[in-house]
Amino acid sequence: MEFNLPVPLEGLKETGPTAFLTKTYNIVEDSSTNKIVSWSRDNNSFIVWEPEIFALICLPRCFKHNNFSSFVRQLNTYGFKKIDTERWEFANEYFLKGQRHLLKNIKRRKTSSSQTQTQTHSLEGREIEEMRRDRVALVVELERLRRKHETMKTHLHSMEEKLRVTEVKQDMMLDFLLKKITKPSFLEGLRKRKKQGIKNREQKQEVMSSSHVVEVHETFVKAEPDEYGDELHIASMEDQGQEGDELEMDSEGIWKGFMLSEEMCDLEEHLI
Repeated sequence: MEFNLPVPLEGLKETGPTAFLTKTYNIVEDSSTNKIVSWSRDNNSFIVWEPEIFALICLPRCFKHNNFSSFVRQLNTYGFKKIDTERWEFANEYFLKGQRHLLKNIKRRKTSSSQTQTQTHSLEGREIEEMRRDRVALVVELERLRRKHETMKTHLHSMEEKLRVTEVKQDMMLDFLLKKITKPSFLEGLRKRKKQGIKNREQKQEVMSSSHVVEVHETFVKAEPDEYGDELHIASMEDQGQEGDELEMDSEGIWKGFMLSEEMCDLEEHLI
């Protein structure tokens, strides 16, 4: 008696991709972290743009560590290659965008302990070299900032010294003015100069008045005899009228100048 046993479906015995590959694919596929890690332009590799942030944020979500070097070593054991020396870009012929079913073809390579140690040392050596370059760059930047700080400190000291000298000069000028103002001789000298100015103006006014009287008298003396009649008398009277107007204008100007001088002296004495 023959029994028709069911035949297992083809492919049931095939094993799926490992957890590491699945989790790595999910991390790269997540569009919310494209600024940290994403597919390349050709979709046949992925790029870790920010290794530090990738280790702090992305790795702890799927793995039990945040060691980027350990993640890179795992990629190497699955045949991933770093294809760009300037950035962290990795590729595998079966790790393609939209081709998740190809992950099962990626097999873990069996490497000896010596090969593993060599790869580890190589990665650590590159990291150490990068850290050394970063350290040199930081030292140079610190030296530049130190020199800039010294320059600013010197400039500040110079400005403080100039300010101090200016304040000393101002104090000396104020002391000098206070000493001069508080001396009785100083105020007495100002009063004398004021009185002398008034006296000089009065004398000048008297001289101008006297000269005018003399000119008027000479005008009458120089007049012609009666043979010229009333015409000369009228002309003489007109000249006298013009000169009188000029005298009045000159006197008014002198008087205004005198009053202005008086006001200036009073203002000067008040301020003192």
